[in-house]
Amino acid sequence: MSTLGTNPRLLLVAHGTRSAAGRRVLGRVLLETRKQLPGVDCRLAWVDVQSPGPDRVLADAAPTVVVPAFLARGFHVTHDVGQACREAPGPVVQTPHLGAEPEVVRALMQRLAESGAVGAFGADAVVLGAAGSKNESSLAETRTLAGTLSDLLGVPVTSGFASAASPTIAEAVERFRAGGLRRIAVATHLLAPGFFADRMAAAGGDIVSPPLGAHPEIIDLIARRYRDNSASIDH
Repeated sequence: MSTLGTNPRLLLVAHGTRSAAGRRVLGRVLLETRKQLPGVDCRLAWVDVQSPGPDRVLADAAPTVVVPAFLARGFHVTHDVGQACREAPGPVVQTPHLGAEPEVVRALMQRLAESGAVGAFGADAVVLGAAGSKNESSLAETRTLAGTLSDLLGVPVTSGFASAASPTIAEAVERFRAGGLRRIAVATHLLAPGFFADRMAAAGGDIVSPPLGAHPEIIDLIARRYRDNSASIDH
């Protein structure tokens, strides 16, 4: 049996990273999710760099809720995770990705606050640093989130991308400086340390918030995605 009791399994699917720190953070995300969902077999799969892939985990045909651990909807969510779910031999439901849900917004705000970017002596402007995508709906999602953060913070917020889209994070920081803004923060819109997080740290911001990682709000969101979709699984 690959499930505990009668509950469908939870499969959290992340990108994968060569960063040892990134792997530790995602392992912590899985551990904290297990604490939130007692009696549920919680597992982790990857779409790149690491194994197993989601198709390999789903091959046993166990009833599974698949939660894409991605902050924007791009190729990995629609193709890699989607194809694995469509071709799975057993009952599977794929939930929405993490997206710009209120939990993500609150986690981003708290990470910025922890970094000293919020308040009277905080940042004059913020670059929301995302991984980037060639998918226009993914980029639009990030830009909309930047607008939400601007409303909450009361300072200009724009999006910048670590790959596949423009402006880059460094370009977005420089544009703010060219406009006369002095103290620029980069909000790291990533789950874990790794290649993209390193790019954000080197983009010239005065403040760089850490990745969201196993923030309690992120764990709450993953658990909510599971609970909202587990009843629809046939098992």
